Amino acid sequence: MAHWLKIAFGTLVFALCATPLAIAQDKPLPDKPLPAEATWNTAHQKPPLTMAETRQFMKRLAQFVLDNHMKRAERSPQRGMIYEYLDVRRKGQSDQFVQGEALDTMHDGAWFAVSMAAAYHATGDNFYKELLTEWQLPFYCKMLNQSDQLFSVGRNDARPTAQPWDREHGLQEGEKGFVPYFWDDGGSVSLERRLDKNPQAIRPSLDNLVGKPNPQFLLDGYSQGSSNHLAQDLGAMLETSYLLLYRSPIEDDKRLATEVALAAKNLHECRLRHHGPIPMCVAPAAFAMANAELMKNVPNGSDPRLFTPSNHYTQAFIDFRPGQRYSSPGFADNEQYRYYAALGHNLLVKKDGTPPKPLAYSLIYDAYTERLFFDRYYDDARRSAGINRFDLYPLYAIDGQLEHLRSQRRGPSNRPVPAGSRLGPQNMVVCGWALQLLRKYPDILTEGMPEQPLPADVEATLTRELSGGLRTWEAIFDAYGYIPTSLHRGEPWDHFSDSGGYAHLINAAAQWILLQQGKADWEPSL
Repeated sequence: MAHWLKIAFGTLVFALCATPLAIAQDKPLPDKPLPAEATWNTAHQKPPLTMAETRQFMKRLAQFVLDNHMKRAERSPQRGMIYEYLDVRRKGQSDQFVQGEALDTMHDGAWFAVSMAAAYHATGDNFYKELLTEWQLPFYCKMLNQSDQLFSVGRNDARPTAQPWDREHGLQEGEKGFVPYFWDDGGSVSLERRLDKNPQAIRPSLDNLVGKPNPQFLLDGYSQGSSNHLAQDLGAMLETSYLLLYRSPIEDDKRLATEVALAAKNLHECRLRHHGPIPMCVAPAAFAMANAELMKNVPNGSDPRLFTPSNHYTQAFIDFRPGQRYSSPGFADNEQYRYYAALGHNLLVKKDGTPPKPLAYSLIYDAYTERLFFDRYYDDARRSAGINRFDLYPLYAIDGQLEHLRSQRRGPSNRPVPAGSRLGPQNMVVCGWALQLLRKYPDILTEGMPEQPLPADVEATLTRELSGGLRTWEAIFDAYGYIPTSLHRGEPWDHFSDSGGYAHLINAAAQWILLQQGKADWEPSL
């Protein structure tokens, strides 16, 4: 795996290792039972959603986020921010929104912005464009273009035992392009402080409530940390937003496109200071500046080595080292980074965003194989389409075998490895691209790795994963009334509505619509 593809995973490990309290231990579920798996695990057997049904499902998801996750107070400096977690048990209360102090809290909003661009591309519905341009982009552009004025390291209110930020994560005084892990004015509570009952921040940050009574552990201030992982999510947001806006004849769109271009430049320069060139941060900046020389730092997807994929599946079950533990994926971020970075490169250099065959093959291979961890785990039942593991609950393999199977319950609760709303829906997006690519390159499967060829059922399997997955998550949404961050993990995760889940599902639905229209994601927008 190329070094830049390891950035996101390494950052996530850093955050989780630095904040062990962010992962709650198994606890009994509350007296009020949550929906049983049986209420949604056969939904994928229904006929695929029609285009009209898909549009309706997308709109329901987006409207829920607008109504329940977005900060719309006109006078708030965070106007347009989407909160990552809504604790549905506390809905309407002052502590309904929950943020992790050293988790990539701002990334769900970035992915939601990506999904708004995709939804507008697929449907032409101005509802999605306006949600993006009137709310989200002004908020993110404010941070990226004014972080030198908004954030400072001049004061640190963290607890005395707090670890300092390293070069990758720590805010540098006076820099633009920095988006902190969290920034709020008392509208949310700290996940970590609510768990350990310590009123002080867990990592270097500014806390306007320090020394004041704060029994709810409200967040009023900002983190002085960020990450390469979050930066790449921001890069995907900036690129897709700029592509939607930069050719628009509307004056407001042109002005916003200029702000987005500046934000992309600032993000890239920020990451240079903290790490070095990162393709998913370089691509939007290079495209917006029409800088072909800078774009040379971005792979265009034509490397023939991509015909011999290396991913979580190959590393754990094919090319494993004896005795070494391998984790199943928690996200499908790397596939999306590769796709969007190459899209920016090819649109600038070739004026054609079509993924080259090597990249196309690797995306098809990843979409097909990344789900196989959970398929192998489900030894006593069939995994529902679109379902994969909860990202904060890893599943490991060693010597080519999973450490345990679903029939072998683990943990004090004796429950299976929980599913989550990120990886499954995110891989559904990649399945949509893969199906579009199979249509573009009908003979591509014969060009891949000969020692591990993809089977003949690739197209049918990808279709089931995407179309059946939309049915599965529609049923979950109906059963829960929200998209939970986990399914049967326990406290508090099953009760958190997760804006990232909505984002990836909306994008997946957009890819399904494009497929039905005979179009592709990389083609020019409406």
